[in-house]
Amino acid sequence: MKKIRSKSRRKTPWSDMPEATALQAFIDESNQDNYHRKHPVISDTGEVGLLNSLEVQECRHCRSPAIQRFGFTPNGVRRFRCKDCVRTFNALANTIFDSHKLPLTEWLDFLLSIFGYGSFSLTSKSNRNAYTTTRYWMEKVFLVLREYQGTLVLSGEVELDETFYKVRNSDIKRRDDGKEYRGLSRNQICIGIACDQSSDICFVEGEGKPTKQGTLDTFASHIKPESTMRHDMEQAHGPLVEALRLRSIVYDSRQIKQLPDSENPLNRINQYCRMLKLFLASHSGFIRYDLQDYLNLFCFVMNHPKDKHEKVEKFMGMAVDCRVLHRYRG
Repeated sequence: MKKIRSKSRRKTPWSDMPEATALQAFIDESNQDNYHRKHPVISDTGEVGLLNSLEVQECRHCRSPAIQRFGFTPNGVRRFRCKDCVRTFNALANTIFDSHKLPLTEWLDFLLSIFGYGSFSLTSKSNRNAYTTTRYWMEKVFLVLREYQGTLVLSGEVELDETFYKVRNSDIKRRDDGKEYRGLSRNQICIGIACDQSSDICFVEGEGKPTKQGTLDTFASHIKPESTMRHDMEQAHGPLVEALRLRSIVYDSRQIKQLPDSENPLNRINQYCRMLKLFLASHSGFIRYDLQDYLNLFCFVMNHPKDKHEKVEKFMGMAVDCRVLHRYRG
């Protein structure tokens, strides 16, 4: 990942300038006040009380249940000691918040922005964070959500379709004559997307047109057998329908695309595809290797709960329970 240098959002051109005019000093002071409101110290928030209220049942290092209370950190956060591995820890050890220096209140604003389709640049500016901080935190979000879709299973009336996302310009593959491959070629990444009445799932299937084996491998564990599946005439869906004994309702996409949305039988999956394109467009330029991480985030944003604050609560709970440590910062 390319390192991006950015100016401090704490300073203005007149910071620490004794000969600043009254207007310049006023702008600088207002900027400083806004910055400190966005970045309070941990002791000025309710974080300590929150952390000390969390139940800790096992060692955060070796998972042994033989733990005991072991005093407090300088910030007043309760510590524990494992009788087996003899290591000390607190409620956030070995999570994405391990050894954090910024208060968790900053994560709340960050997550509200991300769950509202905010781009990295917009989010970093709004929260007065450096771009590198935002990118680093996004990597942590991706780690927490990496297994999110693993347990999602659609049922009832399921709709299935594919959408395509182009590789980055630097990765475009060309023919021997130098011209770009046309149509659904290796320069188009196939994304399989499915939904039922309440949830959606989407996965990278590969490059170019979907394959029968690829569609089967992608969705076989995510659709309940004997459900009803509405889809177009894509032949790659056949083995999936057969393997799960699905009731297949097939539509000719060339005919139904002429219908208004209210009459289109595949309108729900079409809307998900449109929303996914808008979501990816707000993060354009990302490395396509990370595409599945963005799809996991998209599904988390689109699925229940719909209220963003409830979504933040769900994510924070997942993050505290998720044993993943990420300290590298590019």
